[in-house]
Amino acid sequence: MRPSTELASILDTIGGTPLVRLTRCAPANGAELWLKLEYSNPTGSLKDRMALAMIEGAERDGALETGDTVVEYTGGSTGPAVALVCRAKGYRCLIVIADCFTEERFQLMRALGAELDIVRSVEGRPRVTAQDIRNMVDRAGELAAQPGHYATDQFNNPYPIAHHRDHLAREIWAQTEGRVTAFCHGLGTAGSLMGVSEALKPRGVFIQAHEPAGSAAITGGGVGSFAIQGWTGMVMPHWDAERVDHIEPIEDEPALAMTLRLSQEEGIFAGISTGANVVGAHRLAERLGSEAVIVTLAVDSGFKYMSVPPYLDL
Repeated sequence: MRPSTELASILDTIGGTPLVRLTRCAPANGAELWLKLEYSNPTGSLKDRMALAMIEGAERDGALETGDTVVEYTGGSTGPAVALVCRAKGYRCLIVIADCFTEERFQLMRALGAELDIVRSVEGRPRVTAQDIRNMVDRAGELAAQPGHYATDQFNNPYPIAHHRDHLAREIWAQTEGRVTAFCHGLGTAGSLMGVSEALKPRGVFIQAHEPAGSAAITGGGVGSFAIQGWTGMVMPHWDAERVDHIEPIEDEPALAMTLRLSQEEGIFAGISTGANVVGAHRLAERLGSEAVIVTLAVDSGFKYMSVPPYLDL
């Protein structure tokens, strides 16, 4: 949680994000839907929490030394987040990203001092495929094999799940005063969903995962491209079906439409994965009924999406 006193560094501003109840974009049956505004983190993303956990975990275990280069692959918001933490701590940051992702991401990472290694994508902007993710992972592995380089490797990193359990989940429980009955969220690395589930599922909270319908690898759908940047469309290493009560595939069009609705009806200017989360939350409300108290995440800011639909169409 953010301290109320003077802060020692920008890293102390990570976490403690607001929880806001939706009104105009609320479920029709009257169920409560609360959105945790993770875009109030310093790079405008939930991934600031993960980046901090990965770097500080490596420091604690002696895996990172002064002068090392941190290598990470990203298609969502992990790159800017890792760049921020590296700048604050003095590490060089090298990011691998495919050219299908929005230009705003490239600009933000460069502004935060990251060096970029750009991988050619399968279909080009703005369509993402699971193969693009695999190509980035492979390239990052090659770069991280060099002396003085450390791979944070978000898909396999051991630190974020416990961090989300001890921070994000506890914030949700405290902010709802223990009233939360369901949590739903999309799958990138699956770390945040697994961490929140580890803390809240034993308390009787229903856990729903979201994956892109265009590449619904977990629920057995076809493999293809999708517009929900930050999701992966694959079965990720952190995935644990035992921690999830339901998996909901989310289609591009309702996700894009809800993203615009949130901006224009609620004043919540967020990215496409946030719109997708709210679509999934509406479906969850229908499943659980009018007494449900559902929490989902506004994963990142809309500023990284101005060059693609739905904002490009305005």
